[in-house]
Amino acid sequence: ARTIAIWATWFFVNFSYYGAFTWMPSLLADQFGSLTKSFGYTLAISIAQLPGYFLAAWLVEVWGRRKTLSIFLAVSAVAAFAFSQAGSVALVLVFGMLLSASNLGAWGVLYAVTPEIYPTRLRGAAAGAAAAVGRIAPLLMPWFLTLSGGNKAVAFIIFAAAFIIACVAALCLPERKGLDLED
Repeated sequence: ARTIAIWATWFFVNFSYYGAFTWMPSLLADQFGSLTKSFGYTLAISIAQLPGYFLAAWLVEVWGRRKTLSIFLAVSAVAAFAFSQAGSVALVLVFGMLLSASNLGAWGVLYAVTPEIYPTRLRGAAAGAAAAVGRIAPLLMPWFLTLSGGNKAVAFIIFAAAFIIACVAALCLPERKGLDLED
């Protein structure tokens, strides 16, 4: 059960991250008419990743791994949906920065959680396998963007749904805060 949960979490986090941040400049250029401006917006949005990482690193020791990961994924889902509806530059920046901070915070927690849920003899291979399953997701992006018609609203609503699936999967993971690693 934990392997299915961690694989699903990795897959849907990668799907949403690579979908959102790889294609964001093009989707914003379609909305606002300038690829140059959209790269500037994407840069500002990407800078929000740093506080997301730091906050998540602190909260894993305060709230625990599963709770922190799940909350960051839930916030990512809300932010992705809000971003899908954002019609002004200000709202794109606010919800994009919230998405960036929460998504990358979740990603940082995911790297901490994954090896902890396996015993020592499996830890490296199991964590590597989970990350590898996640790396399949970006390969779906060209097909996905064709399916969504390159529509920002449709794409980010689907990313929000993927974050919800990742959040539910993360809730199925064991909590390891304060516990010794399994031998």
